[in-house]
Amino acid sequence: MKHIDVKFFPGWTRKAITFSIDDGKVEWDRKFLDIVRPHGILGTFNLNDTNRASAEEYRALYHGYEIANHCKHHPLIFREDIEYKFSDEPFDKMESSVEYVYKTDVPHVYMMHYSLYLEDKTKYPKPGGWHWITDKEHYIEFLDEAKADLEKVFGKDSVRGFAWPYGKQSCESVVAYLKKEYYHARKSGITLDKTGFALPPDRLGWQLNARYSNLLEVAELYEKYPDDGELKLFSFGAHSIDYETGNHWGDLETFAKTYGDRPNDYYYAAVGDIFAYADAVRSVEITDTEIKNPTDTTLYIKIDGERVLLAPHATTAL
Repeated sequence: MKHIDVKFFPGWTRKAITFSIDDGKVEWDRKFLDIVRPHGILGTFNLNDTNRASAEEYRALYHGYEIANHCKHHPLIFREDIEYKFSDEPFDKMESSVEYVYKTDVPHVYMMHYSLYLEDKTKYPKPGGWHWITDKEHYIEFLDEAKADLEKVFGKDSVRGFAWPYGKQSCESVVAYLKKEYYHARKSGITLDKTGFALPPDRLGWQLNARYSNLLEVAELYEKYPDDGELKLFSFGAHSIDYETGNHWGDLETFAKTYGDRPNDYYYAAVGDIFAYADAVRSVEITDTEIKNPTDTTLYIKIDGERVLLAPHATTAL
């Protein structure tokens, strides 16, 4: 029987590179793109709204990149294991007590200090400070509102991904909703090389491999990681403004020049496109006499070491 190897991205490489950038800070996203776009590096931008520029400006800025939902108002969700105390006093960032939840001018959105949310300190990250919070029902409403606003600008059915504000939260009804409505969802946190840069098995709770502060260090690990016959993913993020506040634009420029413009080494694509391609690879059907591609995707495979393009819905005799 012939040796069939289907585990390749386009270009017959096993390694993909992408990014996932949150919050839609237009000024810093533009600077980020000015650095990575000339080198062919693609990725996903997770936006809360479309209020920072005109629709034309948004489409021009993010052209060629995936747009995902980051939830209107960027809220937390009230935890069901905490009995919150609500204050009738007006919220004052400097004077308000961290023991209370405060009303805001936005319906169904409250202000709460993160220390109150962190009763279980082993489970959540610690951004600190005051943050917006809402109940699970309105969280889903804000998800829907953000998606509708984004698709008015970027096109119907263009939003298939989500990135949790503050990280994945323990709310079963929201997670169930995401499973029904979204193809992929990123939680917070970083997975370095502990998984061998394997493609994440949980598309609704995947993590980045690197942030701005260790981008070059982890990218070097990725480049040196040996070919074990499996598809690999290197993803970085999570805010373009991090490169400004952390003074890491130079690192991003070095990364783009070092790891961009290398289509024979890396597959550059948005998060959703990488996951979709990997799903197509898994769908290939191989028998003793033929190999079949039941998907709409052209696949890059090897038969006895020879490169072969397997057309969509094509069957090749062996």
